[in-house]
Amino acid sequence: MVNCCKPSKYSARDLREAVTFERVTNTADDYGARIQAWATIAGAPTRAMVKPLSGRERWASERTEATANYRIVTRYNADLTEKDRVLIRGRPCNIRFIANVDMDDRWLEIDVEMGAAT
Repeated sequence: MVNCCKPSKYSARDLREAVTFERVTNTADDYGARIQAWATIAGAPTRAMVKPLSGRERWASERTEATANYRIVTRYNADLTEKDRVLIRGRPCNIRFIANVDMDDRWLEIDVEMGAAT
């Protein structure tokens, strides 16, 4: 017999951090030229659990570049893609991978990189 109501390893009380998901949109500047800008994704989750995974520094182009990797857990949203980004405490993070936890459309685990070029 299949257990249709198995408990999840995440709950709403884990979502302590405010986040903003953004997507590139085309818009016009003051002179009518088309430019790309980041805009908030309507209907995207606004709360998440943020867990650090790793960090590193590397020497490139005569300077030190630091990056940090995090895993974000948030409620399921079918509209999010790896082309989007997320703001954590106002700092932009590139989305590297999105996983639908247990394939049951309840939770997403999203791996992001902070500090990398966009």
